[in-house]
Amino acid sequence: MKTSIKILALTFMPACGATVWQAADNGLASASWDSFTFSSGTAGDSGSQGTAQATTGSLITSSGLTTEILQGYNSPPGGFNGNPDTYYFHNGAAQWTGNVVLTSGATHVRVSYALLGFGGGAPEAYGQAPEITGATVINSGAYNTASSTVFFTDLELAASSTTVEVTFGDALFPMFPGSFRSLDAAQIEVFGAAPVPEPSSALLGGLAALICLRRKRS
Repeated sequence: MKTSIKILALTFMPACGATVWQAADNGLASASWDSFTFSSGTAGDSGSQGTAQATTGSLITSSGLTTEILQGYNSPPGGFNGNPDTYYFHNGAAQWTGNVVLTSGATHVRVSYALLGFGGGAPEAYGQAPEITGATVINSGAYNTASSTVFFTDLELAASSTTVEVTFGDALFPMFPGSFRSLDAAQIEVFGAAPVPEPSSALLGGLAALICLRRKRS
């Protein structure tokens, strides 16, 4: 469910390892975070990851991403683990809150986050899907990049707004063993209408096969 997306399956990751988002064609602006500064292993601690490191469009006047530690973790291996480009939780859990302030109102928001796989397996989405107070989820999904899986959620706001605040992260329950997730990046994208849906990975594969078949016939 994360996306700033332009057929990502056909895009190579840059050498720096920054997340490449698929961008919806009708997006007005976006803010994304691809590295982190605040790290704590103590439950109850909260800190800012700062303003977005990358933005598109001209509507965004301010932005921020906050991390709240829901369940303490051991470091190492948790935390930056020597790499501020990712934030890893083993036996801990966290909640993330992102916000943007706009010069004009938006009616729809796409919230995306990239998770790294571990142990040879693909990551699972956070238990707490992206939420905006009063907003309605209208679409969600996931797609793969060269190094991560992006999960995205599309939401329709209750009314046009110049401020957006979204929360997502781990969902705790009795005997919660730990997040076992590594956050690689997060993004908030705003729209003046429902986001243009992205093709699924399966559909992309089918389109690629169809193109190859047509080329062989021509």
